[in-house]
Amino acid sequence: MRLTDLNSAQDIGANCLLGEIGSFNFLVDAGMHPKRIGNDALPRLNHLPPLDFVLLTHCHLDHIGGLPVVLRKQPGVEILCSPASAIIAKRILRNSVSVMTRQRDEAGIKAYPLFTYGELDPVERALHPLPLLSTRTVRNADGDEINITLYPAGHVAGAVGCLFEYKHRKIFFTGDVLFKDQQTVPAAQFPSGPVDTLVTETTHGATPVQDGVTRAGETERLLETINHTITHGGSVLIPTFAFGRMQEILTILNEARRRNAITTCPIFCSGLGVDLADYLDMMSRKAGFVNFRRQVLQELKVQPLSQRFVAPGHDLPEKGIYVLSSGMLVENTPAWRIAANLLEHARNTICFVGYCDPDTPGGRLLARKRGDTFLFQGLDYIATIKAHIERFYFSGHATRDELMDFARQCDPRAIVITHGDPDARAWFEEELAIELPHAKVTNPDPGKAYQI
Repeated sequence: MRLTDLNSAQDIGANCLLGEIGSFNFLVDAGMHPKRIGNDALPRLNHLPPLDFVLLTHCHLDHIGGLPVVLRKQPGVEILCSPASAIIAKRILRNSVSVMTRQRDEAGIKAYPLFTYGELDPVERALHPLPLLSTRTVRNADGDEINITLYPAGHVAGAVGCLFEYKHRKIFFTGDVLFKDQQTVPAAQFPSGPVDTLVTETTHGATPVQDGVTRAGETERLLETINHTITHGGSVLIPTFAFGRMQEILTILNEARRRNAITTCPIFCSGLGVDLADYLDMMSRKAGFVNFRRQVLQELKVQPLSQRFVAPGHDLPEKGIYVLSSGMLVENTPAWRIAANLLEHARNTICFVGYCDPDTPGGRLLARKRGDTFLFQGLDYIATIKAHIERFYFSGHATRDELMDFARQCDPRAIVITHGDPDARAWFEEELAIELPHAKVTNPDPGKAYQI
């Protein structure tokens, strides 16, 4: 197999791998880099060979955001994915067009949008859902055959790992994976036994496992924090990723309310995550491997956020729990605006429940302490941090130890490390050299083809 990383750098960005196995040419994902602007946000798609198919591991934008451009360059290429991903893919991409159009108008980014609403219909027609845990044979124009099996990967609704079998060789791509159950998505169900080549994500390679931290423990700590804040007259802001994390947090709140483990108060939601609740409900009913129902919002009596903004620095007049899209508190989002109301008041709490890039407003806020100042640049407002800032560990990615355990179980001849920042990849290179000295480890440079 030849493999080329088409991401623009060795980081978590525009995830896209070009695979060449026998006479087959294919992509695994085609994402959009969240920290780059314009065409620089796309993978290196200019010199693609004719593709037999694209394999989509899941619908986060850093894995799916470049698909319309791929279809523009190679009309009609088939996109293989899980049944759940086929349900939600177009909606995620439609939101991306809206965001890029707004950025063009507000920030003058002339290259945006990188694709149009009209280019989403060809993507939808190209989606070809494969049943999970069931092997399918794909044939190309040369009459060559490759067997493909999709395995549930945890992480987020519809996420899969993929096993390719070609002429007695087994090649497994983990995609983004979580080996623990979430409230809305069960843990990964990956194959057991050896493979010839393992292509693995490395997101948490630079993050040691914290002793005693469990998902159940973090859930109870979150509920305790909410209860303490509400009973002392404050409000709680929970910035969440729209796809997956918002529905997870709402499910946690609903189950807590059912067992009277949370103080009664209003719950407000806004953003893409509310709309996606309908899609996750559909996934749960039609696709399986998802556990979410739209009725959670009714049972919690979730209220819309509309017309609740007040001037920066002024506390919110209506106390409650604000579960708002934008897990990293990106500028000009409702979560960012509400943070500007809460931050100067000691009775309030902001609860981060996912990864925050250090260069985002959420990452910068987490790096500060009470008494420091914080600039809301777009609002021309500087706040003195008096609210409580808490971080909870609800990651959608496997720990580095869990990924190492899976690598040992696979006992591969070759390992390719992807989807990680340089420090994360360096840790895996060192550990794999110790634990699996017989395996050839490749940390691919962007744009360079490797014979694996």
